[in-house]
Amino acid sequence: MEGAGSRDISNYYLGGVMPSQNGQTQANQSEPYLNPSDPLVLLNKRRADLNAVSQEFAVNLRHPGQAALDLSAEEQWGMMKSIEDIFALEEDENVEMGEEGEEEQIVDLEDQENRTERLKGVLSTVAQLWWSDSQHMDLVAEKLADGSRDPKWRIPMGNSGVLNFFLEILSGHTLRHTLKIHVLRLIGNSCADTEPAQMQASNSFLSKELIELISSPRFNDSRAFLGYICKILDLLIAQPTEAEYAPENTAIVLLRISADREHPTDMDDFIALVNTAVEYLQHVKFQQALFAQGALVSTLSVLVDSYTRFDSHPSIGSPSTLLSPDQDDAKLLSEMRSKLNQVLSDVSALPEFKEAVPVVSPFSAALRRWLSSPQLQLQVCACIMLGNLARSDEACEEFVHTSQVHKPLITVLSNATDSQVLHAALGFLKNLALPLKNKEALAEAGIFEVLPRLWLLDTLQEIQFSSISLARQLIVGTFKNVRQIVKRLSDDEDSPAHMRSNLSLLIALFDRTDVEPIKMEISRLITAVCRVFNTYEGYAPEEMERIRKKFFTMHPDVGKPLGFMVSQTKWPVVRSEGWFVFAIMARHPEGAQCISDVMQDIAVFQPLVELLTGKTFLGDLPISSPSPEDSAIPPGSASVEGLPWLGSTPESAKSPGSEQEAEMARIDRENALVLISELLKNRGSEMALMRRTLFEALLKGGGDLLMSYRQTPPDSDVKLIPREEKLTAGLNLQEVAQQSSFELS
Repeated sequence: MEGAGSRDISNYYLGGVMPSQNGQTQANQSEPYLNPSDPLVLLNKRRADLNAVSQEFAVNLRHPGQAALDLSAEEQWGMMKSIEDIFALEEDENVEMGEEGEEEQIVDLEDQENRTERLKGVLSTVAQLWWSDSQHMDLVAEKLADGSRDPKWRIPMGNSGVLNFFLEILSGHTLRHTLKIHVLRLIGNSCADTEPAQMQASNSFLSKELIELISSPRFNDSRAFLGYICKILDLLIAQPTEAEYAPENTAIVLLRISADREHPTDMDDFIALVNTAVEYLQHVKFQQALFAQGALVSTLSVLVDSYTRFDSHPSIGSPSTLLSPDQDDAKLLSEMRSKLNQVLSDVSALPEFKEAVPVVSPFSAALRRWLSSPQLQLQVCACIMLGNLARSDEACEEFVHTSQVHKPLITVLSNATDSQVLHAALGFLKNLALPLKNKEALAEAGIFEVLPRLWLLDTLQEIQFSSISLARQLIVGTFKNVRQIVKRLSDDEDSPAHMRSNLSLLIALFDRTDVEPIKMEISRLITAVCRVFNTYEGYAPEEMERIRKKFFTMHPDVGKPLGFMVSQTKWPVVRSEGWFVFAIMARHPEGAQCISDVMQDIAVFQPLVELLTGKTFLGDLPISSPSPEDSAIPPGSASVEGLPWLGSTPESAKSPGSEQEAEMARIDRENALVLISELLKNRGSEMALMRRTLFEALLKGGGDLLMSYRQTPPDSDVKLIPREEKLTAGLNLQEVAQQSSFELS
């Protein structure tokens, strides 16, 4: 037992004297042998509900008195041998039984009790050797630690009080290095697969002692045991109480050691330290400590170090220790980076992150540089952490117009072949595309030139969906960007591309895909185009008419996606958006012609009839109406970003006949009446008699139904026009990490 001053037990306890708080000694008159540094007394003070074993042996393990400490060398040797003999007997029994190859042994409760009793029998001997400051204590701890390697001894170690005793020795005293290592081995082995022992160690604040141990400069000569300490901490953090009892700087210390350039760790210890820190960082307490203690920058440096120290071009350390990792090590490094990235994404989603990291700051500048890094996880991390800063119009505008972050992001989209990077970059850009002020800036930077590549990735449907969603967001309410997406792909009149546009590519994707969310997003994009073309007032009416005619001439098949939008039954709010745009389009002859053609499809016309009459169209024909079991999005959730991915059915409305649903139906009915009225005005003279008569009947019947509804209007004030929701997405690595990392062809 080494130590200076008041921590050196032999200087005080052998004389029956205890140290005071100010470092001076004082006589302990009331209880000369009950010292506050007594291991079991300290444990009883910490945990009032300590198990009965500790209390049973508390009296035996107190300071034994001066007489009991006057042990001769022979007596100490004999005590040590009595402990060693316990495990020597075990070795003899194993030889006789010959069960070396048995992988899993049946628990023998009687044998377990016998082992517990044998350990109880030597516990007082262990205590006496401890208090006598015997040099044999190192060997005793070593033998007990060796014995704890056998799973059959682990539960008895806890039940006998041995584990308790050494837990308090570790936490209450300054130990010489050799003894400390064996004590850690004993504790770690005893906790390895024994839940009560792990809980006991956690409740004894073992992590606090371990963090203090590895934080000390004296530990620099003992770094070979870092991996072992990480294993113990991994066991502790699995306990429900550990997050409460562990010091809040636990993860910070582990990451600081992993990034220590003066005493660099090897790859195995580096991975172990970071993985253990990540386990603690799953809890908000340790995440918030990164901000409170200013450790965010050093945490990021760990991710950089994982590349610079362990690749073929190391930047620190000696060349002999920084070779390229083999395949197994590379896999472990990759998994570690992904876990660390997930934690960093969680950290960046905290409110403290926005307060600690301005958009224009050295920290965000470092992340922006990562966008141009050749390293995959650095790019992913930068996209997600910066994306979580882009949660307001002000921040998004500053990112685009001051930091110019959209330019490296567009480069990522043009070059990246990994789905994780693409997914993260698209998520960030979708946030940046929300403010109206940013939309044209993104288009001018060339984003519409790189998106078509992603629309062709049929094997990565989530990337397709996200890239289409970004394109839709960019054109909402922005005439200049709409012109970008519908402009000719070639000015050569002899080229087939002369009559095609980027929108033509999306319509072709609509025809070949079976993924409903992708079809729906394409439909929404087309309605956004039509909405702008029919409401923009920046040009003379004659010029806008020419533009609309050119649009429908170049895209004669635009009606099919529009029809899908109003005929589908999964997403009523999106369907309402379609009816509204239909009504706007019908105000102009060229738009009315398109809608009239769409209405030739019975799958589109039937929902219109049901909407206005509440009845199935021509019920005597074998046409099935939408099933009442069809799901619906709760009204008010008009953004496809909120839809579950890959055709999952959204959450149904609480009650099919709710007031909110009725009001939504009224809005749709009003838009449908406007639609029919405009169709009759612009196309009625060219309609067949039966068709025109049917539309007129629908107009009258729908109007009567609407008037009857208005006699008892609902209290809620729902606007006629479904508004575009401005949802700023929070980014999270979990969904990115779930994507496969294979290369795109």
